[in-house]
Amino acid sequence: MPLRPSNPPQITIDDLMPGDILLSTGTDWIDQLILHIDQGDYTHTTYYVGKVDGVYRAVDATTDGIIYDTVQDDWVQVLVDAYRFVSPDGHHVGDTGWPVDPVTTLAKSFVGGAYSNSELIMGGLLFLTMEMPSNPVASEMIRMVGDRLVHEMQEFIQYVEGQGKTPMTCVQVATSAFWGADPSSARKYGIEVKINGARKAPWSLPSNASADLKALSAKRDQLAQLMGPFAMEPAKKPGIVVKAGSDMLPLGSCTTRDLQTSPSLQFVGCLLDKRS
Repeated sequence: MPLRPSNPPQITIDDLMPGDILLSTGTDWIDQLILHIDQGDYTHTTYYVGKVDGVYRAVDATTDGIIYDTVQDDWVQVLVDAYRFVSPDGHHVGDTGWPVDPVTTLAKSFVGGAYSNSELIMGGLLFLTMEMPSNPVASEMIRMVGDRLVHEMQEFIQYVEGQGKTPMTCVQVATSAFWGADPSSARKYGIEVKINGARKAPWSLPSNASADLKALSAKRDQLAQLMGPFAMEPAKKPGIVVKAGSDMLPLGSCTTRDLQTSPSLQFVGCLLDKRS
């Protein structure tokens, strides 16, 4: 079920404010996997920096690494919406006492040194923590996607190990910037995430599992071995709200759906929707 407003207001880049988070959707196979398992409306996250020297800039995790680029480059996506941080007492970044510079400065510091294959990592994390599919057709489809996921993850990890670089997901770029902007114990910029029944610990096979589900389980185990330190353990206490970056919710385990449903982010409007 879509979570975004049914008739969202249309906005332009000029309506954005520094510190806004752009959530977007692509059309690749990994995008479809993320949408299927995460059950949100988006597959990618970008941190908007603002207008710099006449150019609209954002920090973006791409297959070429974490880059400082123009916002328009994100428009290869078919859907782009804007979300804005709001504190529990109603403050936005930019308000008195809530400067945006610490968040933006930290986000920009991620540029250059880190390599990312953002959607691939996020797809792997979701694949590891998904629920057991009850529909045999769905389980077969996911098993087939799992074959490709494992293959591409093997190549990605070999590249990362060879380059000695650290991967970071697109969601992690945004949540890390807000979490680290205030290093005090308050962590006042920390983005809150609702923990619900969709965030589950890894499942186990039932005794009467079909051959398809056994194959799916084996593929999942293979992926878990490959991902190793990238695979964060999900929070296990449903029905609570925690900040992304806390001990209960490591930054690397957050997804686009977590941001979309976050109490800390208000929907601003739609920048682009070219879905057919």
